Formats: sequence, structure tokens, C-alpha cells
Amino acid sequence: MRPPERWPLHPAPAATESLSSWLRRTASSYGMYSHQLLEHALGHRELSDAELDLNPPRYLLDELAKRTGLDQHRVQAMTMAGWVPWLFDSLTPAPDAYETYVHQFSVLLPPTRRQIYTPRKWLPWLAETRVLRGCRECLKSGPTILLFWQLPLMASCPVHRHRLETYEGHPADYIKWTTSAEDQRELPDSLFLMDRCTWQAIATGSVDLPRRSVHAGVWFRLLRTLLDELSAPQGRYGRQLEDVRRVWDHCGNPFRAGLHTWQPFETLHWTRQQQLLEAAAAAMEMIEAGSLTALGTSAHLLRPEPKAPISSGTPPGPPTARAGAQKQPTLDELWNTVTTTLDACITAAKTDPMVAKHLFDFAHYGCRSEESVRALKDAFAELQIPLDSLSQTKGKKPFA
Repeated sequence: MRPPERWPLHPAPAATESLSSWLRRTASSYGMYSHQLLEHALGHRELSDAELDLNPPRYLLDELAKRTGLDQHRVQAMTMAGWVPWLFDSLTPAPDAYETYVHQFSVLLPPTRRQIYTPRKWLPWLAETRVLRGCRECLKSGPTILLFWQLPLMASCPVHRHRLETYEGHPADYIKWTTSAEDQRELPDSLFLMDRCTWQAIATGSVDLPRRSVHAGVWFRLLRTLLDELSAPQGRYGRQLEDVRRVWDHCGNPFRAGLHTWQPFETLHWTRQQQLLEAAAAAMEMIEAGSLTALGTSAHLLRPEPKAPISSGTPPGPPTARAGAQKQPTLDELWNTVTTTLDACITAAKTDPMVAKHLFDFAHYGCRSEESVRALKDAFAELQIPLDSLSQTKGKKPFA
């Protein structure tokens, strides 16, 4: 059997370009439309842009890789399916998908104050209706459409520092910008910085937070958690109600983006989604500055490392007479102790096989599957902890 004929013309895909955009540009090299290229060159039925960018047939991706000489993983990365499990746990809705994705972490609110919802057919970041968003400056230089413009992950372009705007049409054939005046407001610095973190997660696979670097999958879930907390019903905030109101006042948007009843972030209008993203950015800025109380179990990731106390040269006073008079540590202080100890263990495990084994044995406690063993070993490899001396034990995933 002869190998498939290599196409002589096939422009290189841009970083994070969507499959529909790349196919359209490839087809235009031959004076064709993308559906004509699929039909006449590959014998495949016409697929909409949404079908191409979400989860097209695997054999079609393999064929495109052969015809263009691109790596198969590079072609798949132009689709949402190529971002499982980093960005999505799965592209098949499940009854507990919202709880698994959004409630794995907590930032502002302690887990006990969160209300767990089970929206039907829910997938993180994906709306049922496709919204066309893009950077006006980027599209002036060429008709390249980025995959992540379709998702409400970011509100700005990290290159030009402009808000993403909605449009109709297919660049470069036709484009009509439909952005309202409300969506053309000045871009807050905090939002731009948060969007840069999201772009770093997309481009490099990790994000540098004040405390330490985290995996991109952790960042996407942390961000989605914070958006959920900022749109929670007012009664869930308890004593933190005024703190949450200060976040919304700080960014100048209506409380809870004007929501009267809870709705998943993905179903909201783009204007409200931007307001929630601005509130999330403001909350992160305030948590890092220490001006916002955050009682979630993952809030410590957004705080800087505590500074070591500077000695004044004065000898310490006498110890407290009664042990009961000692001040009880706060939740933040306890979490600081935990994370500091964990960071110290990880550092020691990189050079001491015995510490590495103890850390591995501790992490695997309570797990039941071989898949979790592999996941834990992958996590140790990513942390550069040698696995040579480890016995076959069970482990936990770094994130679900």
C-alpha cells in the first residue's frame, strides 16, 4: 500500500492555534474552503468549526499528521480533546463532574461552606453556544484563531494587553466586531497579571505562584474554584460576606456580577464572565497583599512566603508560666507550617533516598489502584525526586 500523498503546501500552525483555523489557512493555500479540503483531499464529510475544535475523529487527526508531516500530538493539541486531562478531566459529561473539578480545592471559603451543585451536561469552561472572541491587534496581522479564545479562561491578550472582543464571521474573509462599550473598559493590572498566569499554564504547563510553582492542571482548577466562590449565594459567605463585598467593590463591578440566582460560570454572558474574571484577579491580588481573609485550604498558594523575623538583639523574655496561656495557632499559621515542612521534605528527598522512600510511603497511604502508582511516580519524576530506591507501593494523583 502506498503511503498517503504529502501535501506540498501546509502552513505551520501558530502556538495554540485551533484546528479549524489551521485547516482554513491550509485550504486557502489551494484556493479552497476547509470543507472542500476535507471532502476532496481526505474524503471526509464536512465538519463545523465547533466539531473540528472540540473532539474530531482520531483517524482524521492521524491523516492530517501524515499529509502535513506534523507530529500527531501537535495536531491533537489544536483540539480541546488534546487538553485532557490538564484542562478537562474528560469531554464526556458525568453526574459528579462539577464537584470533582470545582470542589477539589478551596480558596476564599472553607470547604464546609461550599454548596455543591450538579448541573446537567456540564463541562468546565465549555459553553453550549460557541462564542467567537479574539484580539483585534492579533487578527490585524493574520487570520489565525487561537483555540483558547473560545474559552472564558482569559479576558485579555497577553501579547498586546488588550481585552478580547467578540466578533462575527471568519477572518480573513469577513469579520464584524460586536463588542459592546461595556466590554471595552480599561484593563485592570490585576486582570492582566492573572491572564499572564493562565497563558503561562497553557504555554509551559506550570504557573509560578507566590509560594511555589504549580502544575497547569492545578491552576485551571484553582481559578475555576475561585470563580465559583465569588458567585456563590450570599448566604454561603457567613462572616466573610463583607470580605467578599470588598473584592467586588475593589474591581468596581456589581456584587456577584449582578446574579440573582446561581448559574454555572460557563452559561453566563461574556460581560458577566469578564466581571467574574476581574473579581477573581482582584481577590488574588488582595490575598497576596494580605488585605483579604481567605479560609480555603489552598489559599496559602496565593500568599508569599512568610518573612523570617529580624532579631533586635534583645534576649527573649521568660517563658509563659502556664501552657494554657499560649496563643493557639491560626489556620493560616498551621497551613504555613504544613507547606514549609512539605517543601523541606521535597528538597531533602531529591538527594536522600531514605527521605524519598519515606515521602513516597506517606503519599501512597490509602490508595488502591496501579494507575495511582504510576501517577505518583510521574509526580515524583516531575519534582526531580529519584525513584531508584522506591519499592512497589501505591500512590495518589497530584490532582484528580
